[in-house]
Order: sequence, then C-alpha cells, then structure tokens
Amino acid sequence: MANTSSNTPATERGTHPLNALTPAEIEAAGGIVRAWDGWTGSTKFETIRLHYPDKAECRAEIAAGSAGGSRKAYVSIYDTAADSVSELIVDLAGGRVESAVEVPGARPAINVDEFLVCAETVPQHPDFIAAMARRGVTDLSNIQVDPFSAGNFGFEDEEGRRLVHCLVYLRSDPADNGYAHPVEGLNVLFDLNRVEVLRVIDQKVHKVPAASSNYQAARPEIADMLRADLKPIDIAQPDGPSFTVEDRVVTWANWRFHVEFHPREGLVLNDIRVRGGEKAPWRPLIWRASIAEMVVPYGDPSFNNYRKNAFDVGEYGLGQVANPLKLGCDCRGHIHYFDGVYTVTSGEPVEVENAICLHEEDDGMLWKHTDYMTDEMEHRRARRLLVSMIATVGNYEYGFYWVFHMDGTLELDVKATGIMNTQGLNAVSGTDYGTEVMPGVTAPNHQHLFCARLDMAVDGDANRLVEMNVVQPPMGEGNPNGNAFRAERTVLKTETGRTRNADTERFWKVESAAAANALGRPTAYRLHSNGMLRPWFHAGTMMAKRAAFIFNHLWCTPYDADERFPAGRFVNQSDGSETIASWVGQGRSIEDADIVLWHTFGLLHLPRLEDWPVQPVARTGFRLEADGFFDRNPTLDVPPGA
Repeated sequence: MANTSSNTPATERGTHPLNALTPAEIEAAGGIVRAWDGWTGSTKFETIRLHYPDKAECRAEIAAGSAGGSRKAYVSIYDTAADSVSELIVDLAGGRVESAVEVPGARPAINVDEFLVCAETVPQHPDFIAAMARRGVTDLSNIQVDPFSAGNFGFEDEEGRRLVHCLVYLRSDPADNGYAHPVEGLNVLFDLNRVEVLRVIDQKVHKVPAASSNYQAARPEIADMLRADLKPIDIAQPDGPSFTVEDRVVTWANWRFHVEFHPREGLVLNDIRVRGGEKAPWRPLIWRASIAEMVVPYGDPSFNNYRKNAFDVGEYGLGQVANPLKLGCDCRGHIHYFDGVYTVTSGEPVEVENAICLHEEDDGMLWKHTDYMTDEMEHRRARRLLVSMIATVGNYEYGFYWVFHMDGTLELDVKATGIMNTQGLNAVSGTDYGTEVMPGVTAPNHQHLFCARLDMAVDGDANRLVEMNVVQPPMGEGNPNGNAFRAERTVLKTETGRTRNADTERFWKVESAAAANALGRPTAYRLHSNGMLRPWFHAGTMMAKRAAFIFNHLWCTPYDADERFPAGRFVNQSDGSETIASWVGQGRSIEDADIVLWHTFGLLHLPRLEDWPVQPVARTGFRLEADGFFDRNPTLDVPPGA
C-alpha cells in the first residue's frame, strides 16, 4: 500500500461548525451581497470565508455533534471607483446581509487574478516598451513582470491609491529562469483599482545579465547531470494508516484536532486535544493554531530593493497561493488530502485540490534503556503525524508542517525553498548588502519572519503565562562549589511582549489555573523555539510600525475574537495604527484568563552560492512540550517493535 491516498473534498459540507465554507456556500454569499443595496458596478470581492461562531457556542455544537447555529460568511468588498472597503457579515440561512461596516483608509489584499492582469498589462505600456528598448530589448514575448506589494512610504502621488510595484526579469525562453536576468534600474508602479500604469521609473540603464542558470530536470543541461546511484525507498503500511478522519476531525494516537483551510492563513488547526494514553480522557490544549502573519524584509537600501517588504499572509493570503500537492512527490506513504477553496475578485470560488496533506512517518527512537546488571533492553520506536501545506509566494516556496509526536509534543516545522529574489549588480550597494550568485546577479540579504497565533486552552481556558529564567546563585553559602543553578518563575500578569535572553536560557510556559497534576502542581506546556531573531529595521521607520510584531519573540494578549492578525485586518499599504503593539498598550489582565500567545520566529538569510539557482530547504520553527501536563511518560503503552 505504498503511496496511496484518500481525500476530503472542499464541496463536502459536514456538520462541524468550523468547517470552511464550501464553493456552493461561497456562491450563495456572493449572490446575497450582489443583491444588497450597497453593491455597485465597480465593487469587487476581497474574500468570502467562514464567519466564526462564538467560541462557547461553537464548543456546544461540537459536543452535540451537529452544527446547530446558522452558517454565516465574512465578506470583504471594495469599490474600485470610490476606493472604499467594507466588511460584511452574511447570514446564509436567512439570505441577507446582517451587518456592513466601512473601514476608512483600508486597502484590501492583492488577489491572484489582479497579479495576472498587472503582469499582462505592464509590458504593453509605451513607457515600459521604451525603457526596455534602451536596454537593447525589443522582443518582449518572454518578459517576466513580478508584481510586489508596494508598502507605505509616504509618497504624495501614491496617497489614496492601491498599488503594486513591479520587478522585471527577462527570460530567454518561456521556461527559462528569469531570476538569472534581472532588469536592474527599472520599476513600474501599477494601480490595481484603476488597472493602469501609474509610473514607469527608469532610474538607470544597466546591462541585463545574459547567462542562463536553470534547475528543471527537463532542460538538457540538468538532464545530463542527473545521477543514477540512488536506489528507491519504499514506504509501506499494509494495514493502512493509524489515523482516522471524520468530518475533518483527525484522531491519531494521543491526539485529536480539526483541520481547516483558510484563504488568508492557509492551514489552520482547531480544537487540539491530547491524552495520556489510549484509555485516558481527552484534554484541551489549543483552541486554534495558525500562522497569522509573516513578513520578508530585504536589507538592500538601493533603488527597487528597499520596497521589498512582503507581508505574505496579510497582503496576499497563503491559502490563495497554496499548492495542489502531488502523491509521491510532496507527500509519500498513505496520504489523506483536504481540498481548499478561496475566492477571486469576481466572488467566484476557486478549488485547490489536495491543498493539505495528512500522513504519518517513522521517527526513529522513542525511548530506550539497557539495564547494565541484567543486560535486558527495552526499546520503543517513535512515529509522528504530519499535517502540511506548501505555498508558492512569487519566487519562494514555504512548507508548513505541524508535527504531532507520541509523547505529547506539538511542533511546527517551516521549510523555505524556491528561488531567491535577485537584482542586477549595481553601483549603489554592490555586494555589501547581498551576495553575487552569478556574474552580474546578486541576491540581497533578507529575513523570513513568521508569527504563529496560538489560542491556548491548557486543560481549559483559564491559563496563565509564566516566564522561566535560569539563574546561578553566587558562590558562597548555599553554593560553595559554584555548580548550582535553578529555574526562576515569574507569572506575567498583564498583556505584554517579551524577548529572548540567551544569558538566562529564557523560555515560557502556559499553566492551567484550574488543573493540577499528581504532585499538586499546575499542568502546563512550555514553548521552545530555535528561530528567535532580532529584526534589522530601525525603530521609528514605517516598516517598524507596520511589522511591530517582529520586535518581540512572544506576545500574550487576552482572547478577543476581533484580534486575529498581528499586523492588522488590512495590511496592504497600512500605516501601522492597528497592530499587536496597539492592543498590548491597553494593559489588560492575562492572569488566569483565556489567553493567546503570538510567537515570532524565522530565518536570517545571508545568501550563499549553494542557494542558487534553486535553494535547498532552510528550516525554522518551534515546539510545545508537556511540562507537568502528564503524571509520567505518556508513551509507556507503546508496544515493543519487532
């Protein structure tokens, strides 16, 4: 049974209240909005997605095993003539717009169909044609225009406009790697609402690098080097997988959770529960887990490159760039897929087949001990369950792998690959702020910074955040040999942002305010992270305001249904007035409360030659580990292997 699959289609409604809207429900919501008196001929849809029911109501429906409440849709629309944005709640059963609120100054996210229109329109503009001719390029049949979010830099002629700035590359043939041929010194500002070129900025003519650098197996230069010494590795599960899927709820070993496809956040896990053995009761751990935002700031100050600050969740949406995964390539073994769905600007649903992959893997040693007096050896082999999604955001691919371990550990493994964003070697920055990866082509320094939103529920909603620092008493009475150290705990009482401290090996844990383990201490989970980085933006810059979440490695706020995105609801060209920094400024209590953790982590990428022309996977992530949540090792019930 190697490489087999099953599927949960996006068209399957089910009864779980957190199941995403089906294509039929999206079409129904779109029809209701088009018939609403606020709809105009110049209105478009940003998104149509599930409007989440109240948390208590949702839990009651899950416990009852049916969706008792009415299904509602969250709909964001924008009028391209009036440059206005409105948020609507649509009652699907009642067939009406329940509420509508205009959001002053907001700019909707950029939809994939708008990218395509931009990329097709720009090469036809006479100023663009002239700029390319100055570089000796008159055949534009293989031109590559990459629309990129324009950010907010206070330029007067951009005020009130919804823009992208376009980076330009030249392909030698339709399948050539365009990033080997950056057109340096040229940028195009494109107005998405008016569907027109605002300005072609031709700062300076640089020679376009001509040498090719490709990676595709079908190209002769790669086909000739493919090695033949790798033997197949087969994955067999003759009795099928150990997990079950019912109404998008996955049960495996000591884990149970709901899988959701979200147009903005991509892969979302709901109602995560864990237990200490096959016969132990299910206990709540996390109500909702997602990547709520990410940003990729580039570190080259030169023309074109300072504007590269993409918020890939808020400005684009991971769901609308999700890959349809392929059996045997993206996932191997016995696979269960979940389809996804998002909307284009017309409001029509687009289905993504096999958007989310579920499978289990062998994971080596779980635990082992050999008794030196008897020579008896006990060994248990581990396996793990993975739920994953891969998104292609322009030149980069991001793989998000939520990993469930048998001992109660939950891990997020993020893999970055794809092609580095490139520029032509220019006189302003040279290679000071990047790496020349082939003659005349540089890849600028940059970071990939992610923010995970973890709506914690450790043995219930009443939780507290505890900061742990390892301290060393001075030598003397109580520590005469200088070897003593201990962990010092501090309960954080009001919402806050915290940073790492390598000197004290700082970490954080979430304790239950109600449940205790067998030794009378609060049950808890601790956060460990291997990707806590410092940001490289100066405080006070617009970027620092818009991406405020990157300046703390951990934030904690009380649960608020309206606080879902740390850079704000509308991130595109935002001014930084609605971010997690403004929420935390309220000083609300987080002690013995329903709390949300926001964890910022990522990758610092100083490009290498080995990252070109396509980058091997770079990894980052974090782990949530049980800390007194169980009374003993919860894997003692795992049978010995053969």
